[in-house]
Amino acid sequence: MPGIQSAPGAAKSRNAQYVADNFPEGEQILIAGRELLLKIRAYQDGTNEVRAAISKPTPENEEAAWRKIGPSVMLLKECFEHSQSLDRIIPDILDELCSQVNDYDIGKTDRNRGLARLLADLMQNAFEFDLLKEAIVSNVIPQDVSNRMTLFYAYHNPMVKTVVESASQFAKDSRNEQLVLDCISALAAGSFNTVKQGKADSPESERLCVLVLATCCILYDWISPSGIGGEQSSIDSKAVLNLASEHTLADSTSADKVIRTNCKTLR
Repeated sequence: MPGIQSAPGAAKSRNAQYVADNFPEGEQILIAGRELLLKIRAYQDGTNEVRAAISKPTPENEEAAWRKIGPSVMLLKECFEHSQSLDRIIPDILDELCSQVNDYDIGKTDRNRGLARLLADLMQNAFEFDLLKEAIVSNVIPQDVSNRMTLFYAYHNPMVKTVVESASQFAKDSRNEQLVLDCISALAAGSFNTVKQGKADSPESERLCVLVLATCCILYDWISPSGIGGEQSSIDSKAVLNLASEHTLADSTSADKVIRTNCKTLR
């Protein structure tokens, strides 16, 4: 099956234009996620101010601590709200992709390349968020966070968990999990072959294929009752992990490690 490739210049803009025209909410969520990651990277914790307020509770120290804690709580809230946005948009993307699962060029048309890239880019944001989340969570007083937010941050990979659970619920609600799995495995196969055969037209395109492959493997693992490593799996997990070990994704982490970390059957 043809891979998720992008020709230079015009082809890339057509893919992006399709998403902008047909999935403006998805594009907005993607941009919001990237802006959120910038905020997290620029985050400055208030550990010293909080310790000072506890050891020496003067009005000045308490005020300094609240000036630090306040933005932290708001940032946590913004992250949680972003996860809810992902939960809304993931089923819509999968629904569109699965509507053409029998199309031989599912990974070739502007429509499907755009959708696959949107899905993969949203997952990339989730990967990066889960790597960065400890920087803000560890310095916020738990009582200042609602029960649902506390549960959200209790998981090692909360943002990826949001994506996979949303996708799993979509597959369950569709009453045709096999159709969803066929769509995901078709995208995975196209991406795998493009990378394996060196058909990507640029390093950026190759990286996108690796990202799509990782995203599909993780989603397949959570949706399939037996996981990606099961006998009925249509994705060769050993071959994928071997190929992925030669590439990196979030924060220069090996792609095979990203896949193993976020799959429930490949730990």
